Amino acid sequence: MPIFRIIFSIALIFIFSAQVIFAEKFVKDELLVKFKNGTASAAAFSTNALVGASVLEEFPELKWQRVKLPAHLSVEQAILRYKQFAEVEAVQPNFYYKLAVDPDDTRFSELYGLQKISAPTAWDTATGSAETVVAVIDTGIDYTHEDLAANMWTNDDEIQGNGVDDDGNGFIDDYYGYDFFFNDSDPADEFGSGHGTHVAGTIGAVGNNAQGVVGINWNVRLMAIKIYDSSGFGTTSTMLINAYNYVRLMKNRGVNIKVTNNSYSGCDEACGFDQATKDALEELGKAGVLTVFAAGNNARDTDAQPAYPGSYNSPNVLTVAASTSNDDRAGFSNFGVENVDVAAPGAGILSTIRTAANYGFSSGTSMASPHGAGAAALLASHNPNLSPSSLKATLMNTVDELAQWDGVVKTGGIINIANALQNQTVCNIGLSASEIQISSGGETRSVDVTVATNCDYSVSSNAEWITVNSADVGSGNSTVNFTVEAQKIADKRRFGSISIGDKTLTIIQGVPFVASPTFMDFDGDGRTDYSAIQNS
Repeated sequence: MPIFRIIFSIALIFIFSAQVIFAEKFVKDELLVKFKNGTASAAAFSTNALVGASVLEEFPELKWQRVKLPAHLSVEQAILRYKQFAEVEAVQPNFYYKLAVDPDDTRFSELYGLQKISAPTAWDTATGSAETVVAVIDTGIDYTHEDLAANMWTNDDEIQGNGVDDDGNGFIDDYYGYDFFFNDSDPADEFGSGHGTHVAGTIGAVGNNAQGVVGINWNVRLMAIKIYDSSGFGTTSTMLINAYNYVRLMKNRGVNIKVTNNSYSGCDEACGFDQATKDALEELGKAGVLTVFAAGNNARDTDAQPAYPGSYNSPNVLTVAASTSNDDRAGFSNFGVENVDVAAPGAGILSTIRTAANYGFSSGTSMASPHGAGAAALLASHNPNLSPSSLKATLMNTVDELAQWDGVVKTGGIINIANALQNQTVCNIGLSASEIQISSGGETRSVDVTVATNCDYSVSSNAEWITVNSADVGSGNSTVNFTVEAQKIADKRRFGSISIGDKTLTIIQGVPFVASPTFMDFDGDGRTDYSAIQNS
C-alpha cells in the first residue's frame, strides 16, 4: 500500500468548501488501535471481539487498525477499555483535520483587526448565519454596496415602495429598516464617505465573495436604523428612543435581532445622563437584545467623567474601547475600569464606504464597537440560546488579557472571538432563597445571588414598602440587601417581590390569617355546644 495512502487514510478529512465547518474534533463512533504483534494477531481479533468493535480498515505496516465501536460505547469509554489489554500498544480517536482556508476577499490581508480578535480561528467553528440580525443604529447603510447588499436585512412582510404599511407595524415601507431623523422609510447612508456603512462592513461584509473585505460574520443580516442626517449631528433623545423602540418592536414581532451596534458617544446626542433613553435601552435588553456602544473619543477616564450612552450601567450594555495594531490603547479612546468593558481594534480600520472607492480606512471607538457587535453576533449565531447577559459575559470572560490594558478597562484585555466560541458563559442566576418571611415590625434582610463572573443583572423592588439598599445592577456573585417597612395594620398579611435578573424573590410580611372558631349552637340555648362539635 503506498505510504501516502496510509497517512491520509488514518485521520485526514479535508474540507474544500470554506463555508462547511466541522464542529467535532474526532469521528464519534470510531477508534484507531495499535497492536503490539500486528493487526493479524489472535490477540487483536479477541480484543476487538471483547470490546464489541468491528474492523473497518487495516494498516498492517504500521500495526494500526481503524475500528467501528458498538452503538452503546462512546469514544472515551472505548479508549479506557482498550487500554486494559496488554496487547494494545496505543489507542486514540480518529481525529478530524481541516484545511485552514482564509476567505478569498481581495483585501482580507489588510484587515488586521480581524486577526487581533482571532476571527480567522473562530471561522473554523462558525462563519455566521442569515438567521441572525444586527441592527446598526447610525447614519444609515449603503444597502446597495457590492459587499453589503447580500447581507442586508429586508422586511419580508413589507412590499418595498408601495406606500402601504403592509405588515401593520405602524411604519410604511420599512423594507431595510427606518430613518428616524427624517421619519421616512429610506435609511440610506448620506454622511460623508459613510459612517454607518463603514461600521456595517466590519460586522458583516459578505465573506468569500472574491471582492473587497470580509466582516466578522461572512453571513448575517444587517438592519439599517438611521438617526443622523448628512452632517452627522442633530440626533435627539426622542430619535434614539424611537430607534430603540423600533428594534424592540421588530424583535417582539419575531425578527431575530440579537445585537445592536451604536457607534456614537458624548455630545450632541448624549451630553449627559438621560433616564428616558436608559429606560428604552433596558426594555430592549428585556426583549433579548445586547446593545454594544463605542466608549467615546475624548481620551478620558469615564469613571471620573462619564461618557454616555456607553457609561450606562445597564445589564445589556457592552462598552468597547479602541486598540491599535500593536494592541495599545488608541490615544483618542476613552477608558475606565468601571464604565468600559473590553477593548477591540479601532485605529486604521479598513471597511466598506459609500463613495465610488467602495472601501476606506477610518479610526475611532466607532470602529472598535462593531468588532464587539460582530463578535457578539457570531457567538449568537453559534449558540442562539445565549441571553444578552450571557453574550456579554462570554465576550468579557474570554478576552486576551494584556498588561497594557490592566487597569484601563474592566476585563484588562482585547476581545478574542475564537476563545468566546469555545468557552461560553451561561448566566443562570441562583438565589439563596425564593421566599422570605418578614415580621410585621419590618426588617432589613438579604439574599445571596450566585451566578458566573461578569453576568450582569438588574435588581428592583416591585412594592413601595420594600426598599432595595444595594445597587440597581449586580454582577457575578453578590448579596442583595433590602429593607421592609413596618406594617401599619399589624394583623394584615401582604405580599411583595424583588426582581433579580430573571428570578423573583417573594417577600411575605405579617402573620397568616386565622379564621375565628365557628359559633355552633345545636340545642338553641344561645351558647356554643362544644360537646356537639367534638362529636360531630
